[in-house]
Amino acid sequence: MALLFPARIILSLLLLSLLVGCKLVGSRTGPPPDLFYAPISYPVGTNPAWIASADLNADGFVDLITCNMGSNNLSVLLGNDNGTFHEPVTTAVGPQPRLLSVAELTGDRRPDVAVIHSISALLMILSGKGDGTFQEIQRVNLGKTPTSVVTADFNSDKHLDIAVSLVLDRILIFSGNGRGFFALTNDFDPGDTPTWITTADLNKDGKPDLIVANNGEIGHNIALFYGKGDGTFAPAATYRTPLAPLIVGAGDFTSDQILDIVVIYGERNTLALLPGQKDGTFKEPIPFGAEGGPAHLVMGDYNHDGRLDLAVPNNLSNNLSILLGNGDGTFIQPPIDYRTGNVPFSVASGEFEKGHPPGLAVANNGSSTVSVFRAKQPKTAAPTAGSNPEK
Repeated sequence: MALLFPARIILSLLLLSLLVGCKLVGSRTGPPPDLFYAPISYPVGTNPAWIASADLNADGFVDLITCNMGSNNLSVLLGNDNGTFHEPVTTAVGPQPRLLSVAELTGDRRPDVAVIHSISALLMILSGKGDGTFQEIQRVNLGKTPTSVVTADFNSDKHLDIAVSLVLDRILIFSGNGRGFFALTNDFDPGDTPTWITTADLNKDGKPDLIVANNGEIGHNIALFYGKGDGTFAPAATYRTPLAPLIVGAGDFTSDQILDIVVIYGERNTLALLPGQKDGTFKEPIPFGAEGGPAHLVMGDYNHDGRLDLAVPNNLSNNLSILLGNGDGTFIQPPIDYRTGNVPFSVASGEFEKGHPPGLAVANNGSSTVSVFRAKQPKTAAPTAGSNPEK
């Protein structure tokens, strides 16, 4: 089986305690809501490590794309209008594609992809042909193993740029020219062993910022780099975490129009939330439990109550957890769990059926499949923001 994260981090996931060791908040009373149909399984390439959703062939339907580390290719499942998908279309991309970012990079209004590779330490830019296949137009030797990749317009020139984290100690910024070619324009130290980066406008100045998970044994923390709008960033504001962070994301979980930071730790099967404050700082992390081996997350309103929830694939317990948000930074426990394939590594969201709420698709690294969860229509109108029928 191909591994998504560096060996030390994977070992920490596999050997961790079964004890959650953190408080449960908002315990459920009554049966959980029935949110998704039983999953439909689709074969893809060998050992998919990442999944994303986008309309890749401009037919108005959401498609899925996976990075397959075992078969060294991408698989595209073109979507139908009823939540089902076609047989996979593949594009060879070289040894062990780990992660990708889907974005319009070449100026032709077709989705393209930026792919990072484990063994060869490459960043590859592939132009979408509009039929679910791709053509390589640039490759960059990164020198060290990349761990994460995101796209945003960091220098305010209306062309997307690329940020890549490297396994030990670097963040690389590649500025795009709008035609699919990128040049290295910034290179800085984010901290000890960055495993994940994501981008969001944390201080509401209209400029994308970077959130970095530093997983190092000595200096594990969340580092925030506020963008200046010219491709450079202010010195980091760091938040020490009690455990080593593995994945980070940003969303408004406290219903105050301020972004919060959610963290997956690489140990003790634990997540945490750092509530955002009006002055742009963040409170201490509040831990909450998960199932075995949380590996990724996406956010959405899965029970249609106007509050942000989490979907988390768990690569040790082989399931997908839905953690329903209370709107105050806490989550209802226990999670709602759905069985997936073996060793789920990544999850993506999309409106798979026209007129239906967004569904979820999980890349199963161990069984080389994708599990597609079609969303059920809510039976009643969503409650108002001030109510919470789950409490």
